[in-house]
Amino acid sequence: MDLFNFIKQNVDILTVIGEYTSLKKTGSLYWKARCPFHHENTPSFTVSPHKNIYYCFGCHVTGDVIEFVGKIENLSALEAAQHLAMRYNLQIPNEVSKSMAPTLKKSHFQLCYIVAQWCHALMLKHPPAVQYLKSRKLSSATCAQFMLGYFPAGARAVSQLLSHVTPLGFSSQDLIDANIIFPGKQGLYSPFEDRIIFPIKDHLSQVCAFGGRIFLAHDTRPKYYNSKESDYFKKGKILYGFDGAKPDIQKQQAVILVEGYTDCIAMYQHGFKNVVATLGTACTPQHLEQLAKHAQKIYLLYDADQAGKQAILRLTSSCWQLDLDLKVVCLPQDQDPASMLEHEQSVAPYIDQAQDIFNFFVAMKGLNFSQESMKHKMAVVHEMFELIAQVKDVLKQNILFLKIAENLQIPLEIIKNEYTNRYARVQQIGKNGDKSYSETQSAVVEKDILQEQILGALAHDPDLLTVKSETLLLAALTSRSLSIVQKMVDFKKQHQAITLKDLMTILDTEEFEYMQRMMFLIDSSNLKQTFETLMLRFQKKYWKMVTGHIKVKIMQATRARDQQEVQRLIDVFEELKIELYKNGSL
Repeated sequence: MDLFNFIKQNVDILTVIGEYTSLKKTGSLYWKARCPFHHENTPSFTVSPHKNIYYCFGCHVTGDVIEFVGKIENLSALEAAQHLAMRYNLQIPNEVSKSMAPTLKKSHFQLCYIVAQWCHALMLKHPPAVQYLKSRKLSSATCAQFMLGYFPAGARAVSQLLSHVTPLGFSSQDLIDANIIFPGKQGLYSPFEDRIIFPIKDHLSQVCAFGGRIFLAHDTRPKYYNSKESDYFKKGKILYGFDGAKPDIQKQQAVILVEGYTDCIAMYQHGFKNVVATLGTACTPQHLEQLAKHAQKIYLLYDADQAGKQAILRLTSSCWQLDLDLKVVCLPQDQDPASMLEHEQSVAPYIDQAQDIFNFFVAMKGLNFSQESMKHKMAVVHEMFELIAQVKDVLKQNILFLKIAENLQIPLEIIKNEYTNRYARVQQIGKNGDKSYSETQSAVVEKDILQEQILGALAHDPDLLTVKSETLLLAALTSRSLSIVQKMVDFKKQHQAITLKDLMTILDTEEFEYMQRMMFLIDSSNLKQTFETLMLRFQKKYWKMVTGHIKVKIMQATRARDQQEVQRLIDVFEELKIELYKNGSL
């Protein structure tokens, strides 16, 4: 028997798929769920345990348990099989394990797990660390559950770590590559030294990174230090505690999202098993997409300070494209979950009183609203309209209009009229799609949507921006979209390429958050083809503007006697024109 057949015979497909989506029995032979591979409200994903296969009637994906894990986790068939064997602690027969042996390598995850165990053992032997954790009211069972540890100070500790990992097949270079130790002027050192260690696991329960916290009163270093980002560790994608919380999240169809390790651990210890935390960064669209696969409701339990409130306000703009019910838990001023629980103050009543995120948004924006100028009032209203414009459900839109009217004390009709005039989207009723707005309004809306979709594609992969697409976009984009693309073009001229990380540096906060929102408009599965299709639509729609723009640029280059630029522009124009001829648009 080979490895693949062994896995399929010994792993329950319902158990595996049940970790990614909530299954419900339908009849005697099948189970149904919302598909984890595409967004849908009505379940069309079917699992047949007796055949050991799955099939989605919506997106038509199908396969066995190994193919499922491979597709959803972006793993090869062998990697998926190995993951399942480790995940479910399967005892592999000798004849099967032999076929695995040549492919198994000492990995980053193995090394991180070994270091986590080493730190945990040292924590138990270090009284100051033990005392600190006791002062935070963390039990020994909780410390063991989260593998909390301690990394000793000094060069001797690094030597001890090396002595520990070397017999297991790892070297100092492996530790450097894993960002655990670093070469310094006086030898190897670790930025984690003299810190409480929080091993960070990915959603596959693999230790992939570490967080370290100072705990001594005289320590003046930054409070927290996290592993540097790598191919194995992306802060914007990983949620602390998610691997252990997943079953309870699915069971309750709800998740509590907190800001850091200690809040997450304290909540878990006090019975809230469906809690996860972000890692020193804002909640991202990727985080929300991950949670949306497992829960319908998210409780945002952030610190009750200004920074926490601002983080929630920023998050508001990212949630409307997902079918999620976001609730904001409002704690007493300047309190956080961990400190409240340490002082035996229950957070449950505050969770029970959580308010809808849009209500929170309106209430925060509406503070002292009556005293503000009309210009400020309209700016706030239009900011809320931007959120509503992302909501496709007309009924939900109307509910949000009512909330704005109630909270801001503006007549409902004025709110709706202003929205229709500035942000009206084309709505279709039934399958035939009767348009509810004029052709002029439709054209404006189409333009806006097309620009948003193009920016969404560029947010997924900024390097899609070519010389040809630059020319098109700079000719016809408007307002904020034009400013964003211009910054991207300027950066590429200097650095030849551009990444998502680069966007964070060249765009201001508002522009970057806008790009993040636009990501939800695009299916990234075939991104290059999608972008080419969008650009062709854009080119057809604004060909006259593009032609005029290029002519002006050619005149400017001619006056500057820049023959190279003139020739480049002519070549681009001819290429674009040929493309339109091929598609029958000229």
